[in-house]
Amino acid sequence: MKALADAGRLQVARLLCEGSFHVSELCGVLDAPQSTVSRNLKILVDAGLVDARREGRIRWYAWRSDLDEAGAALRGWVRAHGPTPTDDHGRRIVAVWEERRARTATFFEGVDPHDPAAAWLGSPDCVPLLVDELSGGSVLDLGTGTGRLLPEIGLRADHIIGVDASLSMLEAARNRAHAAGLTGVDLRLGDLSHLPVGDGEVDTVVANMVLHHLPEPARVFPEILRVLRPGGRLLIGDFLPHDHEWMRESLADQWLGLSPSDVSHWLTEAGFSSVSIRPVPSNRPDAPGVFVASATRAVTNPSGS
Repeated sequence: MKALADAGRLQVARLLCEGSFHVSELCGVLDAPQSTVSRNLKILVDAGLVDARREGRIRWYAWRSDLDEAGAALRGWVRAHGPTPTDDHGRRIVAVWEERRARTATFFEGVDPHDPAAAWLGSPDCVPLLVDELSGGSVLDLGTGTGRLLPEIGLRADHIIGVDASLSMLEAARNRAHAAGLTGVDLRLGDLSHLPVGDGEVDTVVANMVLHHLPEPARVFPEILRVLRPGGRLLIGDFLPHDHEWMRESLADQWLGLSPSDVSHWLTEAGFSSVSIRPVPSNRPDAPGVFVASATRAVTNPSGS
């Protein structure tokens, strides 16, 4: 509480409850000098409230996701009683996320699906594990890209919806589906934060090598929960934390892998149950390890409990 007993520091803590930011982004949002922001961040980190995570040349700050019940309650208090970001702050936060999103979108609109470097846009290590979890019904492939998973999903699904924000990627996915003789594939242009999918429309959602490209991964989970039917499952495959900085520069990766503890926290906070995460070490010395996660949208009884 002593660490939060300062209006400026409380404002920083309030912002970090909304997601991860680096110092330059926080300075821009708060319109504050770097020395002030850095000092407040150090106090919050030393107090054990904020996590500082280095990825290559960037250090990211966020409210810690591994706090005990008292720490989680304090986060709720900060959100409820801390200074609410002004309209200017709110617009600047949105601008930060839009800048991240635009960087990714620009890259994927210009990437050549046949470029050998495109192989780094996904890892084959977790694909069999994801596919083995499918058991019919309708499957939503998030960030379907060139459709590399469509033939695999088609072996286990009755109907496939593929969503991607890139028209060129969707065209490549359409060609792949046609070449594989797939039927019942519905490809839709859309953003993962506002999926062009109805409430409870799908039985399973697959997010393979997608989350590390998103401006703020935690924000997509409530939307994924919405499109799943009660009892439906989310399957995730993504990189574990790594230090391949070139992937951020060359492949528009927003994050150098994701921490399983963060992913578990995000899923639970969004309302998922039966969360399971399995790390998978890489079988290539030059590639990051991956993880496979699964979670379920709970089935509610008629009383809603």
